[in-house]
Amino acid sequence: MRDKLRRTGKIHADGNTRNWRRRLDDTYDVLERLRQSRSTDDVSNCFLAYACRFGATNLLAGQIPPPGSSRREQLSHVLLETWPKEWALRYFSSGYLFHDPTIRLVCRDSPPFLWREACELCQDDGIGSRVMAEAMDFRLREGLTIALRTLEGKMVGFSVAGERLEVEPGLDQVLQLIAACALGQAIVLVDGERPRDHVHLSGRQRDVLRWAAEGLTIDGIAERLTISSNTADTHLRAVRERLGVTSTIHAVAEAFRLGLIS
Repeated sequence: MRDKLRRTGKIHADGNTRNWRRRLDDTYDVLERLRQSRSTDDVSNCFLAYACRFGATNLLAGQIPPPGSSRREQLSHVLLETWPKEWALRYFSSGYLFHDPTIRLVCRDSPPFLWREACELCQDDGIGSRVMAEAMDFRLREGLTIALRTLEGKMVGFSVAGERLEVEPGLDQVLQLIAACALGQAIVLVDGERPRDHVHLSGRQRDVLRWAAEGLTIDGIAERLTISSNTADTHLRAVRERLGVTSTIHAVAEAFRLGLIS
């Protein structure tokens, strides 16, 4: 796809475009490494190798368990984890999960958010405020959380954190895509590949999905492929339905994982 982009002749060699191309190449490289991961530790290390550039040092990703779940049940829902061990023990033993303001936002299926935005939710919640304050004691002062859904529709919280995060504008959408791909790979590694019918996408559907992977809007995809916006939207909706997902970002991640686009 990167070679195809360059053959279009529509990319200008200015500074912004070079930065955009570099980010695009980096994104494809990390998605390919995720696809080749053979353990959840590999997945975690791969994601953090990318995310360390904006200050992330630790991550935690897992399905949201039912309210009142025991510590053991909560831990069984964790998919990826490099949290400081003492903090993870305190967090799950103290039932902090059910007071964590970031989890409240995940359950609302919020767009990617910084932890300081979540802190505003717990101004009148003593335990919620304690959760955020105690995380700082373990060098998790700033964080970014992404809400994702499994193919079965279960909510997943995917958080990265460190002493200081510097997430440049637009990077949250890139991280959402990479996190979705990491999540899919982790689920396969933990549960094994689920039997599923072979997914077939038409040539036009693949084209639409590839350009969506580049971050183009419906109108941008339509212009690039010389089709109507309605047709581009119809193709994307058909792709999401065939892949069993509800968002275009999840569709792109699942297509990468299945080798439908590259």
